[in-house]
Amino acid sequence: MKKSGKYSGKVGIFFIMLALITSILPSNAEVFAASYDYSTALRYAIEFYDANKCGKDAVVDNIFDWRTGPCHITDGVDVGLDLTGGYHDAGDHVKFGLPQGYAASVMGWSIYEFRDVFDATGNTEKMLSQLKYFTDYFLRCHPNPTTFYYQFGDGIIDHQYWGAPELQVGDRPTLYVANPSNPATDVVGEAVAALALMYLNYKSTDSAYADKCLKAAKELYQLCKASPKIGDYQFFYQSTSMYDDLAWGAIWLYVAEKDQQYMTEAKEYALKKNINQEDPLKNKWTMCWDNMYLPVHLKIAELTGDPVFKTSVEFNLDYWLNTVDKTPAGLRVLHYWGVLRYAAAESMIAFLYNRVSPNQKYLDFAQSQMDYILGKNPANMSYEIGFGNRWSSFVHHRAAQGGQGYENNADKTPAKYVLRGALIGGPDKTDTFKESVDEYQYTEVAIDYNAAFVGALAGMAKHFGAQTSIKPSPTQTVSPKPSGENKYTITGYISLDFQVSSQSSQFIKEGFRVEIPNVGIYAQTNSNGYFELSGVPVSTIGHTIAISKKNFLKREIGKVVVTGNVQISNSTSPILMWIGDTNGDGAINMSDIMAYAMVFNSTSGDGKYKQDLDVNQDGAINMSDIITVAKHFSASTSSYN
Repeated sequence: MKKSGKYSGKVGIFFIMLALITSILPSNAEVFAASYDYSTALRYAIEFYDANKCGKDAVVDNIFDWRTGPCHITDGVDVGLDLTGGYHDAGDHVKFGLPQGYAASVMGWSIYEFRDVFDATGNTEKMLSQLKYFTDYFLRCHPNPTTFYYQFGDGIIDHQYWGAPELQVGDRPTLYVANPSNPATDVVGEAVAALALMYLNYKSTDSAYADKCLKAAKELYQLCKASPKIGDYQFFYQSTSMYDDLAWGAIWLYVAEKDQQYMTEAKEYALKKNINQEDPLKNKWTMCWDNMYLPVHLKIAELTGDPVFKTSVEFNLDYWLNTVDKTPAGLRVLHYWGVLRYAAAESMIAFLYNRVSPNQKYLDFAQSQMDYILGKNPANMSYEIGFGNRWSSFVHHRAAQGGQGYENNADKTPAKYVLRGALIGGPDKTDTFKESVDEYQYTEVAIDYNAAFVGALAGMAKHFGAQTSIKPSPTQTVSPKPSGENKYTITGYISLDFQVSSQSSQFIKEGFRVEIPNVGIYAQTNSNGYFELSGVPVSTIGHTIAISKKNFLKREIGKVVVTGNVQISNSTSPILMWIGDTNGDGAINMSDIMAYAMVFNSTSGDGKYKQDLDVNQDGAINMSDIITVAKHFSASTSSYN
């Protein structure tokens, strides 16, 4: 009874303070207009690419445990090469050249421009890992200076299969190759940009690898500009331009090498029309796999200040802000198929042009489109799968859907797995979304969809989010170790000290950072709360293990003696974590009450709601959340002991 009385007292104090604070807060919700957790949305969008990894190492550094093994491990065997790796295009398993290069270059551009955001939100390491998976593949596809292989698998044949990529057996044709007689300028130009950007993004991590990427980029640029020609393709990706891609490659070689010739050529190519003879200075489209004029013009405007290209970008943005079709709720609709990829791409453009010519209208536009995607829409759902508390269950993606074959409509049931981080196609011009695997334009996902979505989310985190939600880890000073020293593994499970649904439990258990600060070793928990710290040195005194996650009270476990492999907890007796430390100051106190007061009685989709403060992830911040937090009111890190 004594323990119960102490708990009741804490809850009472918490409620009294909450009531006092909420009573004096302005009633207008806009005063405290809250944003979504853009840092988490960004992390999910980057991690989506794990679901589409192809090749021998598909499950390496992969967050999705339902990707169970290697796939398509004989790609390139018909030409006597190992051309494995890269990413499946969408819900299918073909590796198409144009969207592969587009996705890699735009993602590389994203971290190049927003490196501060990626660092501050803890997303740099994973982003670079995904980019290296692209460029490792591109380097394999470039066995000599005048060759680049760029499509694996026949789209027509591939689309006759429904099931997991690991179970798709048999060799696939190496369908297309770029060489001097057929340079595939559009496809190769995108690869040039991706490789040059990898040089820029990776040279401080591994200069030798970065140099290899730059060398390949320069060779491929010479290949695709010598006698420009659009590459071969099946009808899935019919290119209408190539000089935009060539200019895109030239721009990034200029940034990498500061050779003025590249800039001269980029400007020349940037003004050449596509096969439809459309004026690139009056571009009403946006950045996508078939149109890179806009990002090219933006970068030239930024790097040179040339008013011709500034006017071009401003013409495009003005069209998007004022003329392009929009839904009743304000979503811009460029094309009926995969409408959200275009809204996300234009949002990224708006963020980056705002640096060249600052104007609040560009930021407001981007925010309106991105918040629509994340849940501020008539359906009150997130079009980023796994973000928020409601999303489509009929994503058009074979591996995530989980069915095998077409018999008994196995391909049409709700997805067995959560394809977290995927940007789904989205609604139509009436804000209507159709929940069906067969409605491709609504429910398809693809690597090109997510590419600019990543960049736009970085822009949202920078301008409208709390970048400190995941603080960058300080550089650790690690003492040199004898080369023969034994290293061991520490494993365990982490869980919550409150009850939630099984789906929410998996969501919340994932992403706890578990680290040994003094040796710089860390890991993250999976959806079961499991973690594994590898390469741990011997310690007879004992290591200290720190456990942290946004909104949870940090916990330290000291004196973990390591003379062999150690399991410090199991699934039936896990390490429990307390929720409620909203600002990471090591205590659940008055500042946390303030944070909850500002969002109390909010629901998903309105301006005040913050997903990370929704304790049970039920889409509402209400009394049940307050009761859970109040259990540990006035606790600090030392209270765990």
